[in-house]
Amino acid sequence: MQNFNDKIKENARYILLQKIVIPVINIFITIYIIRKLSIIDYGIYNLLYALIGYLTLFSSMGLLNTFQRYIPEFFTKKYFSTVKRLVNWGLIIRFCIVIIIFLILLIIGNSINYLFKVKNFNEYIQFFFIGIILFLEIQVIEVTLSSLLLNKFIMISYLVTTIIKAGLIYFFLEQNWKLKGLLIAETGYFGLLLLLQLFFYYTGFAKKYSSSETALPIKRLLRYCGFSYLDEIGWTILDVKTDFLIISGFLGPTMVGLYAFANQFIEIISRVMPFKILRPLIRTIFFSNFSKSSDASQLNRHFNFLNKIIAFVSFPIFLGVLIYGDKVIIYLFDSKYLPALNVLWIFTGFMMIISFQFPLQLVVQAMEKVEITFYSKIFSIYNLIGDLVIVQIYGILGIAFITCSARLFQLIFIFYKIRKSLQLKVEVSSLFKIFINSLLMMIGLFIFKDLINGAFTLICFSALGLIFYLFVSFLNKSFFNEEREIINKLLPRPIFVF
Repeated sequence: MQNFNDKIKENARYILLQKIVIPVINIFITIYIIRKLSIIDYGIYNLLYALIGYLTLFSSMGLLNTFQRYIPEFFTKKYFSTVKRLVNWGLIIRFCIVIIIFLILLIIGNSINYLFKVKNFNEYIQFFFIGIILFLEIQVIEVTLSSLLLNKFIMISYLVTTIIKAGLIYFFLEQNWKLKGLLIAETGYFGLLLLLQLFFYYTGFAKKYSSSETALPIKRLLRYCGFSYLDEIGWTILDVKTDFLIISGFLGPTMVGLYAFANQFIEIISRVMPFKILRPLIRTIFFSNFSKSSDASQLNRHFNFLNKIIAFVSFPIFLGVLIYGDKVIIYLFDSKYLPALNVLWIFTGFMMIISFQFPLQLVVQAMEKVEITFYSKIFSIYNLIGDLVIVQIYGILGIAFITCSARLFQLIFIFYKIRKSLQLKVEVSSLFKIFINSLLMMIGLFIFKDLINGAFTLICFSALGLIFYLFVSFLNKSFFNEEREIINKLLPRPIFVF
């Protein structure tokens, strides 16, 4: 049987493969969808996914966060029956709640059309509802597989079904089925993905492991679940999903399409971030190791290590977007989305800071101080009120600023509060080195910007900027020797020398 470190290394490889190959396929799918759909249809498409975000909230009851926190612990302690009971109840509870919500949506369908200024929006909801149910059930199984370090099966399921999804989307959109064709394709994709992941859950865990029944720590679970759910409410209000709904209600689906494009642009970039690629594995390692030692002093070291990894990738990428954002829109997407450039710049600037929330959130969860993130959702009220006040004055630009500033204030609040339980110290000097290296790259990119006249030259100069950044980072190192050793152990060869 593999030891824990071997399992971590194996799962890191599968996660890297999944998070590199699948996003590349999805980037081409996204570009194709953006080009084929009108701005209005693209806006309606994102409104549907905003609705899914709220259905996820209302049907989750804090279960997903609870799974992420406690399944690694229960598995480490060999409470296999407990894990199975959690998963079974999670699937049942989510399904039942979603059905109830759907019935409510059927009753108030006409009011939804009026609220979002979209003709027959309720028909799109009904048309896509099977896909929505499948999507929500996938979340339960996927977080379970990830928490059990079965990332190999997640990778296989996504690799197979994403290729099929690309074919389905191409077929239906080329047949000019437009938005409804896209929704049919995605429903088929979700159905196949759920079947595969259920099969892998059964063969990889449920059939393979068994244990005697153990009592669930109900009080502990309910406390964590309750605060997590309240926390999720705040997150959803802070999320762009709320922005989509407000923008649609006041400005219509065309503005939603522009705003959603800027957000999607940033989402595509975020998917290549190390903390995004390895997030499931990092979370599992974090909680598994902490449950063994409960050594709070190690959290500070892990916190800073993750911060540096995030900065090492996010600083140069986001600064590059500030310089080449308009060129990327014109040559890789569609010039009809150039009006969204200012929104994109705001997202980019704030995301460079907000990306540090992930390691901070891990510390909060490890210390079981989820009430801190719940209290931080006071800024959700600021976000909601600010959006409603500013939307008709400054439009989508004002919405972007309010949402991003709310996330920034929340980050500051969480950091301040957790320091009362754990003396976190940020390694400012290392982050400053990374920023200087990125700034030098940014200057170089700016000098050659006028030479870009197509997708090929854009990619070439971006690659040259990356090479220059790595060279400068090699000269001006920001990681410690032991940190480089940790990263190199996860790589095929010890090539991380920064």
